[in-house]
Amino acid sequence: MFGIGKFGIVFGALSLASTAAFALPKATEIYPDMGLGYNIGNTMEVPKNPTDWGNPFPDAAYVKAIKDAGFNTVRIPCAWDSHASNGTINAGWLDSVKTVVDLVINNGMYAILNSHWDGGWLEDHVFDGKGFDKTGEVTISAATVAAKQESYWKQIATKFAAYDEHLIFASANEPGVNDPWNGGADNGQWAFDETRMQVLKSYHEACLKAVRSTGGNNATRIVVVQAPRTEIDKSPLLASIYPTDPAGDGYTMAEVHFYPYQFSLMTGGDEDWGKMFYYWEDQTPGNDAAHTCSGSALGSKSSIDQLFGGLKSRFYDKGIPVVIGEMGAVKRFSLTGDNLKAHLKARAAWYGYTVAAAKKNGLVPCVWDTGDEGDGNFTIIRRQVNKFGGNVGDITDFETLNAMREAYGLAALPGNSIDSIVTQNPDIPEGEGKGAELTYKTLTSDSSEVGTLRINLSGSNTDLSKYVGIEISLKGSVTTAGGCTGASDGCGEYGWTSMDLFMMTGSSWAWFDAPVMEQADKELDGSKFQTFQIKWDDFRTKPTDLNSANAIGLNLYGTQVTGTIVFDYIKGIKADGSTEIIDDFDKKPQAEGIATAKVVPISGTSAIKPVAVAATSKMFVNVQPGLVTASFSTTSAGMAKAMLLNTKGEVIAQQSFSTSKGANAVELRSTYRGVAMLIVRQGSQQLVQKVILK
Repeated sequence: MFGIGKFGIVFGALSLASTAAFALPKATEIYPDMGLGYNIGNTMEVPKNPTDWGNPFPDAAYVKAIKDAGFNTVRIPCAWDSHASNGTINAGWLDSVKTVVDLVINNGMYAILNSHWDGGWLEDHVFDGKGFDKTGEVTISAATVAAKQESYWKQIATKFAAYDEHLIFASANEPGVNDPWNGGADNGQWAFDETRMQVLKSYHEACLKAVRSTGGNNATRIVVVQAPRTEIDKSPLLASIYPTDPAGDGYTMAEVHFYPYQFSLMTGGDEDWGKMFYYWEDQTPGNDAAHTCSGSALGSKSSIDQLFGGLKSRFYDKGIPVVIGEMGAVKRFSLTGDNLKAHLKARAAWYGYTVAAAKKNGLVPCVWDTGDEGDGNFTIIRRQVNKFGGNVGDITDFETLNAMREAYGLAALPGNSIDSIVTQNPDIPEGEGKGAELTYKTLTSDSSEVGTLRINLSGSNTDLSKYVGIEISLKGSVTTAGGCTGASDGCGEYGWTSMDLFMMTGSSWAWFDAPVMEQADKELDGSKFQTFQIKWDDFRTKPTDLNSANAIGLNLYGTQVTGTIVFDYIKGIKADGSTEIIDDFDKKPQAEGIATAKVVPISGTSAIKPVAVAATSKMFVNVQPGLVTASFSTTSAGMAKAMLLNTKGEVIAQQSFSTSKGANAVELRSTYRGVAMLIVRQGSQQLVQKVILK
């Protein structure tokens, strides 16, 4: 499936050292050479398609940049189940994975190839009989899951049997991490006890059995086994109920992950149980101790020393090196100016101390890299050049990288990232109005794209039941080079640059949306702010669980969209008609998709100049349940192709057909429901239209 045609990859022959007649080195012999580790995150582990989450398929320039940055181990999170049919992994996918493994090893690095979440077929089912996954209470046979684990790993191991010790396998990722938060014994999660550890042990042993059974170098290849949820405080369970390896002692490593939540991942706002940590130890403005990770807090120097020392005595001192398979802390671009600078310096200092402590205690630290460069990213090496410019392999976080290089005795690389980031996110003087400026830049030319403004709610703002709707104020100008843009052109009620308000509520994060404007390219005003009110009854489905809202935002849909919109505020509308602020963009909001965001002074924002709308062709579309009919005209006869794509760009229906000069029509059938893009191509002519499938 993911061979030459899709990614332009040529699968060449690879000459690898083979020591089939001899045992490969033991884990303690390999560990000193593994050095600093790096994750190719949000890529090969994406179910079905590794490019679905915005990252390109790894190429030679990117992998060489990883090596040049100072990393010597590359963890490759990988999906398998979504690339399998009737229990057999697709051969093309195995070849694609082999391409990435070969790039890593040919650059002189170690490759850790794992089995990642991939829908949770194993990760979410570490129990036997009745238990809980994200769907609620279910019944699972641990023996069936173990058999599937054994089958997949036998296929993977067979593919890579000739590889030397530079290829390492990892049984799972974060087994049990998605256990539901149902008031259980483990800080609210369903308890992970010795009984469940026995189940996880059986899954690890299924992997070990499969790998060893294929012989050759796999008989003694290093295999990494994970602690429950890869949480350090659960590692004693793994140590006491450690899987038995047919190869004997010395050919396994243990794995934990390290994301001290308040410092690393917490972004939704302060909670009554704890605050977000923007800063770390002495890297702090000095006037914000409440938001500084220090003392005995998880992620502080003292806690890192204690936790990593425990891993050393529990595993490394007994001949089992430990891989910190993932570690990192997000960049919080909601901060601005000097506070943002202090935060970014704090992150760099934390990374440096953490990897130095790992090295000291027999651990291999592997930093997580997302590829994205927006708010909340972990990225160190650039991949998404279509969105962020520059070149593949550019360093995006010199300070963090150099702090880690210093821990491994490597010279600092010349460059500065913090100052440029702070320049883009300056302080805005108090007294000036603030707003969020979103810039939309298309990435593709023939499929629907979405630019998202998202506000994660916390505190009193999670209760929207006190309102009867939402009010927003904005100005701007956007345009599209896509298909027709007005109802008079035959587009129906849905235009190319439509904007929806959305929210997610309740424990299941239920999705609700409502139209704000159906022709944003025509309805927006670049010279003055406009106010829009959207009542709950205006939503396509009236929202529920309004007293437990998780997020609220706006999606701008379109094809080949460019332009800028400035948002002044988001308010809640009370029953008496009065309003109150939900968010006035005092801090930079989250932007996703084709949108990038920054905070701007409202009073200093000049009128946004409208951009010209490209000339478009007409296509008349009729949507019925399960059926889309498109009518259009062509200037000549020939072969044509019609496609329906979902918002991820995946083809959900397609048909090739012959056209005649003049009027033509084509029908496509699909059971898909929701927003889709209809594309009809003939030669150089392309007609595109957004549709809502019923």
